[in-house]
Amino acid sequence: MSIAINKNEPVYKEMRSLLPYYLAANGVYFAVMLVIFFAAGFDYTLLVGAVYGNIVCVGNFLALGKTAQSSLKRGSAKSAQTYMNTMYCLRYLGLFLLLTIGALAPFINLVAAVIPLFFPRIAITARAIIKKEE
Repeated sequence: MSIAINKNEPVYKEMRSLLPYYLAANGVYFAVMLVIFFAAGFDYTLLVGAVYGNIVCVGNFLALGKTAQSSLKRGSAKSAQTYMNTMYCLRYLGLFLLLTIGALAPFINLVAAVIPLFFPRIAITARAIIKKEE
């Protein structure tokens, strides 16, 4: 499975349509993080955790999209389902490993790293609500 995404692929179009909502959630998150950082006197691990969590989140979401697209190219429904289930387990194993690294690293705040993992769901829900109103 190639990591690169072509502009003609459905995954690219889907990611691009979610980008404004993701950036909005991310902007609010980083604004809150900066206020907490300066007002409450937290250390730099809070900001590093937020950036680390965003990187993990984007990687996870891209992997999900590429997996879904690759499964559609499978010959049968059973083969596609097996592939999706296998990649689901591998993706969550990767998330577990990356978050474990984040938890063990003294310069990453784990809570700040986990919060961005909810941003894709927020972006998808916000886009659905806005498109429903149109």
